[in-house]
Amino acid sequence: MERLWLPALYLAPTLVLLWAFDIYPIFLSAWMSLWRWGIQPEEFIGLDNYIRIFEQIGSRPGGAPGEVGQSLMVTGFYVLGTVPATIVIAFVIANLLNSKVRFLGALRTAYFVPYITSTVAAGLAFVWLLNPQVGVLNSLMEWFGLPAQQWLLDPEPIVPKLLGAVGIGWPDGAPGFLAGPSVALVCVMAFSVWNTLGFAVVIILAGLITIDPQVKEAARMDGVNSWQMATRITMPLVSPTLFLLLVVSTIRSFQSFNEVYVLTSGGGYGAGAGSPLDSTLTLPVLIFRHLYERPSSVGFAAALSMLLFFLLLIVTLVQFRFAERRVHYD
Repeated sequence: MERLWLPALYLAPTLVLLWAFDIYPIFLSAWMSLWRWGIQPEEFIGLDNYIRIFEQIGSRPGGAPGEVGQSLMVTGFYVLGTVPATIVIAFVIANLLNSKVRFLGALRTAYFVPYITSTVAAGLAFVWLLNPQVGVLNSLMEWFGLPAQQWLLDPEPIVPKLLGAVGIGWPDGAPGFLAGPSVALVCVMAFSVWNTLGFAVVIILAGLITIDPQVKEAARMDGVNSWQMATRITMPLVSPTLFLLLVVSTIRSFQSFNEVYVLTSGGGYGAGAGSPLDSTLTLPVLIFRHLYERPSSVGFAAALSMLLFFLLLIVTLVQFRFAERRVHYD
């Protein structure tokens, strides 16, 4: 009996915090989602908030998705645009940092600094960097004879814009999601990759350090080139680390709020969360909009948070079901 009480005593503070800040809020959100809720509960409405969610996924007049559908599409673009890019770039940088290069300690620190920098502070710096009137980036483009851009104010999809730049027109009637994210969202995704790259580099580097140098030396003696070394030797050996990073990065991307809000709403641009023209309206930003900006919408915000919870649960289970097959633990 004493053997059971001692571990329970050590675990008690963690379990209390876990219940107070993780488990209890989930049940509270589920309960709130069944009510019309303003400052306090107003009326029990059952599943009406969830019915409203599905109604807002469908198309508006003209074929545009509803507000919830728009936020889901934008969130999908954001996740698909940040997670793979972050992992690939981090893998390349981590391999470079794992080799014998000069100023290795300084380089490792330099890559990690953006991650520990306040997202709000760094985001506000990027807002001014991308300012259409006084931004450094537009000044550089004008110096090279290129037209200035609106960047964080541009709701135009990136694919038709790139095709138009090379003289190719966007076909009429093509599905809207094929046009890709807006220019504003691409800017937010670029900032997010820069901001989280250091964390991914450190995690992958920790996995690379555990690889026995003799394995790589034997591969080099067998004539393996750099590409084969990276794809056939290094990647399988660090696949558990890459899988962990994939799961963690996906969850973080689905939950990202500060980056989007600061760059497109809180930095002096636009009229509200999700500007411009809701082209950067991710699901967490939509939850914020209903929770703080719209009266009697707390219950609907809670229902949206439950939608986000189940989306994350499903995506994580799918990753464990399919991606884990390619992980080598031996």
